[in-house]
Amino acid sequence: MKNQQKYDFRKEYTTVHKRIYGHKEILAESNEFSFRDGVKIFCTAEGTVTENALCDFIAYFKTAFGISASLTDKIEDANIRISISPDEVEGYMARKTAVSHEGVDILASDERGLAQALYSLEEKMNLRRAPFLTKGTAENRPLFYPRMIHSAYGMDVFPDEYLSICAHYGYDTVLSYIRNKEGRKELNELVKRAAKYGIDVYAYSAFRNFVHPEDEGAKEIYDDLYGGLFRDCPGLKGIVFVGESVEFPSRDPHVDPRSYKDPPKDGLPNGKPTPGWYPCYDYVDWVSLIRDSIRAVEPEADIVFWTYNWGCRDKDARVALLENLPTDISLMVTFEMFDIFDIGGCYGQVADYTISVPGPGQYFLSEAEVAKRRGIRLYTQANTAGKTWDFGVIPYEPFPERWHDRNKAILEAHEKYGLCGLMETHHYGFAPSFISMLANGTFTEGTADFAVRLSEYAKAFSENDQALVLDALHDLDQSHKYYVPSNENQYGPYRIGPAYPFCLRQALKKPNTDKMTYGNGIYTVLNLRTDYSHISPYCLRVRAEMKRHRKALSLTKSALSKLKKIKNKNAELKKLVNMVEFMMRCHITACNYKEFYLLTTKLHGASNNNEITRLATKAKKICLNEIANAKAAIPLVRKDSALGYEPSMDYQCDEEGILWKLRHMDYMLEYELSAFLDYKKIN
Repeated sequence: MKNQQKYDFRKEYTTVHKRIYGHKEILAESNEFSFRDGVKIFCTAEGTVTENALCDFIAYFKTAFGISASLTDKIEDANIRISISPDEVEGYMARKTAVSHEGVDILASDERGLAQALYSLEEKMNLRRAPFLTKGTAENRPLFYPRMIHSAYGMDVFPDEYLSICAHYGYDTVLSYIRNKEGRKELNELVKRAAKYGIDVYAYSAFRNFVHPEDEGAKEIYDDLYGGLFRDCPGLKGIVFVGESVEFPSRDPHVDPRSYKDPPKDGLPNGKPTPGWYPCYDYVDWVSLIRDSIRAVEPEADIVFWTYNWGCRDKDARVALLENLPTDISLMVTFEMFDIFDIGGCYGQVADYTISVPGPGQYFLSEAEVAKRRGIRLYTQANTAGKTWDFGVIPYEPFPERWHDRNKAILEAHEKYGLCGLMETHHYGFAPSFISMLANGTFTEGTADFAVRLSEYAKAFSENDQALVLDALHDLDQSHKYYVPSNENQYGPYRIGPAYPFCLRQALKKPNTDKMTYGNGIYTVLNLRTDYSHISPYCLRVRAEMKRHRKALSLTKSALSKLKKIKNKNAELKKLVNMVEFMMRCHITACNYKEFYLLTTKLHGASNNNEITRLATKAKKICLNEIANAKAAIPLVRKDSALGYEPSMDYQCDEEGILWKLRHMDYMLEYELSAFLDYKKIN
């Protein structure tokens, strides 16, 4: 792998088709139809989405195989025949594809279904590594709508080519933050561009809501703010509201009515959460007023109310709010979060998005039951595009079995509770991967069994060592069963990996840390972030966490060893190997920090000279090990510019970030830890 410059990964995220080499040496089987140069496509459908999909399909043949393809108005000349007939193929984005010795026939319910049928043919030929399709008939339709994603290209940045790739992976909706009125023009342009690919746009509200719904003039203010948004962005499909992003001055006695961004009175917290973190009773009035403002402009707008921020609150308080919510909006409930788990005889809690726990969590189940009973449309935030906060700065998490456990549980919730819509990433966005494609298959009716599809992707990594790839992926899946999704991990060393600083007495951070989302410094350098009173203190959990993460490290090393044994690695496999090695470095950083934390905690309370020297010497050794680990991560981030990057944080663990950490370690060793080793000289 050659070294990359920053943001080079964006070239891959906007490269819709790639050349497939060696296909001329592959022979078609007797049950396969083979395309040859001069493919002819007959299509009776019209529309922008259809036109784009056909142009894409023609370009695919040319780029992948060097085969020419073109449209024809004579059905008898065509070997691909396409039409739309919603009476014959029912359901949103439904399609029926038949491959025979005469070619391919596609019947779709709408333009989006037509496009998805063509994208599916491309994927089948990509996996076959040749312009061959297996004969037979398939009828497919999505099980969920919408399937929402943020952009991994850049925060709220959606080039046309990236939108095309999103559509190829089955996503029909993108999310873009809206923070002020000035953002409406750009959002309106996104709505127009995304429509060409059969993609809807939802706004993710980050407006500052500075009035209570009962305040004088509130209706006019919110009409201007939210009704104005939909007036200026015709075609905008919906809007998402989540507590921390839309706080308003609630009158609920359980909360401090200030914004969490504002300091408390006299600088002293009063022990109450701010309104974004509690199911305030007047959210009912707030969301109803905004719903009316929006629906006066766009009657069909989807109003999505997401309860993420107060999932840890008592069930009775949460349910009380849901019992009074209007039923003509959509309720979104995060799938796996806030469950309590045992760790070494202590209590931990799923702190933030994780795939170490497939779900569903008790918080989801309690609210899904209310939604079903009251007839409220139910969505979930599930991260099934392939990324969580378990590893903050990798493009996707290669745990196919873990993800399939999540996907199966989502299907069960679809059957039991009527779950119908998915948010599949947060602001880290969707990065193209085999994990995302596996999810697309699971969430599409009529696709092959998971094991069959996983085997196909393993073969795409290495045809000769397919079994070894599967074995390595299994080790990775097993490793993540030992991951602990605590605040101290997800907002500590796992958030930014080997660039995480080891702070002893001063909480030092990189200078650009405050540029992270909401400007709140999204990782915590002293690794003490427990903010739920019913969780055991970190000092009681840390030893058990360290034991589990050492096991995760061991299994990751096993997976890496197996992947490195594979000969003749293609470009995709080389990237996977490089990423797994980076994940190993993240584990080492986390384990080193936990040991450093335990040693230095004892060091601060030591009163015996020999004990001080012993502890400080061991702490220094850990630091030297971590310095070596961080240095070993530098070649990895040089080779893949997607490593170390996350859209809301930008680069935190690129070479620059790791070098800052190394300078910080030098400072800490020379000026802080040395005080414990050299104190006798002072005396």
